Amino acid sequence: MFKKILVAVDGYAPSMGAAKEAVEIAGREGAEVVALQVVEEVPLLQVEKEAEAAALKGTGPQPLIGEPLDVVAAFGRKHGVTVTTVKKSGPITGMILTVAKETKADLIVVGDSGRKGLQKLYFGSVARAISEHSRCPVLIIKKDTVDITALLAVSAEAAAAPEALPTAALEPAAIRKKISFAGGLLALYSVMYFGAALLTSAPYKDAAAVELLGMPLAIWAGWTAIIGGVVITRVFLIRLNQGGGEAHG
Repeated sequence: MFKKILVAVDGYAPSMGAAKEAVEIAGREGAEVVALQVVEEVPLLQVEKEAEAAALKGTGPQPLIGEPLDVVAAFGRKHGVTVTTVKKSGPITGMILTVAKETKADLIVVGDSGRKGLQKLYFGSVARAISEHSRCPVLIIKKDTVDITALLAVSAEAAAAPEALPTAALEPAAIRKKISFAGGLLALYSVMYFGAALLTSAPYKDAAAVELLGMPLAIWAGWTAIIGGVVITRVFLIRLNQGGGEAHG
């Protein structure tokens, strides 16, 4: 039984088929979906840019959906499935594997691009690379094996009435998780801060003066509170980036 399913989308038909399959599996399993879009930002030499343009010119398929994350989120809501959307930049395969590890996904669903011949030789196969290096099961959706009519309908609805696409709405479960996570960090920092404050108060001045590795214990407590605050803030911002700034439940 799966609890969290990661699906990578790019707007092309194979990935949207993967997204539909991921939402349907999540609906049956009571799982959550993390929809990830990776914008590949790899510096290319001029000769590589020319080769890429030549490989794509006139032969490659075009994206069917311009904003795939919003569409997958809306499709999930229609089926009562919580979908968290994440947008990253970097190497596609590496980023998918990284986000799978960070989100503790227990299933990755990807679409096979269907590229053949020289295009597949040039671009490689993301699906194959993920299946070889993933630590969790990988479901590869072959091109044209999943009917994505329903997703295209959601995309068309969004295009006709973009204000109706509830991208900013958060699922109650996602809100509870965010509040719980932030509350846990606040409680942790409170313990560190007030512990340091208590240690430096008059009743505990003797304990505060005890030296540890050449410095009074009070100094260590102060540094712990400062460094702990920085670390906790960094953790909060990373979580916010994954589930808030770039993510919508």
